[in-house]
Amino acid sequence: MWAVKYLLPALLVCGASSAPAQLFNFNLGQNAPKMGDFSGTVRLDPEKPVVGIPCAFVFTFTTKNRVDIQQVMGLPDRNIEYLSTSVEPFADGSYRLPVRFTGPLKQDLAISVGGMQTVESGNGTSFRSSYSTNFRKSLPVLKVDVSPLPEEGRPADFSGAVGKRFDLTQRLTPDHVRPGDLVTATYELSYEGYCPSNVWPSVQHLSNEFKVYEPKEISRTPTKVVWTQVLVPRTVAATNSALVSLSYYNSFLGRYEIAKAEPKALVFVSSEAASTQNTSVTVTGDAAVGKAADAVDAAARPVVLRLAPSETSPVVATLPPGSPVTELATLNGWRRVSTQKAVGWTK
Repeated sequence: MWAVKYLLPALLVCGASSAPAQLFNFNLGQNAPKMGDFSGTVRLDPEKPVVGIPCAFVFTFTTKNRVDIQQVMGLPDRNIEYLSTSVEPFADGSYRLPVRFTGPLKQDLAISVGGMQTVESGNGTSFRSSYSTNFRKSLPVLKVDVSPLPEEGRPADFSGAVGKRFDLTQRLTPDHVRPGDLVTATYELSYEGYCPSNVWPSVQHLSNEFKVYEPKEISRTPTKVVWTQVLVPRTVAATNSALVSLSYYNSFLGRYEIAKAEPKALVFVSSEAASTQNTSVTVTGDAAVGKAADAVDAAARPVVLRLAPSETSPVVATLPPGSPVTELATLNGWRRVSTQKAVGWTK
């Protein structure tokens, strides 16, 4: 079923069942020149597009008057990403709408366009005037046949990502630990191209000495994706994080490649597990303190518990001042505490 795709400042892109455009005449009078009829065509450039690689719908018209395309009807509403908010004129007299197909597509498109045609008249010196009128044109049927990426050389775990550049990095927070501490591994993918929303990095060669949690996507933009994964080293033998990778098709070089983030090292400050003495404490807005400490300031700010002992680690809970907690571990000025609400690190 066709439906309205985009409502944008410069262009309305619609499916085949949309109602006719409501366009209006401007600057028309009794002396308006006759516009004359004209025709148009549409093609794809390149003619045989490939999944994930940018291409464009190219519109051409027989009129020499200025054409402003305000509406395009009959474009696909699946397996496609529109890369512009408007149809732009080019120096060769054509008009282009850049797109990227996100999956194979074989379809006959009955495309029509609407907008304004403008003609200028006058002697070129002292007096000039312009006249505009609306138009709607049905274009010849366009046969679309979008091919999948090449089979040759395709990795078994191909992610579907396509583009000129994919860079993958990782960092560990914290990287100075004891056995049993929570470590947040952050994987950041920067890219120029197309990265499907269901893409996940491949995490390999991680020691069995780690307790491992599933990775989570925490942010995504058109040029960057960030995932985090919690790792818990059971012993000092868990010295390195995983090799993280993501396969992609390099559209510039025409081949499959793999972006890699090499393992990062953990430094153990002690071979003993973090303390689990279960000391009973209360918390203020700045730290966890023992029973012998001064009374909690009623005006102290709430306490933030984080997943790992780092200011950049995700927040797991916020506690009111004076909340009772159980101390589980200490590390570099941080305390790991347990409450009825959550377990986390506070500074």
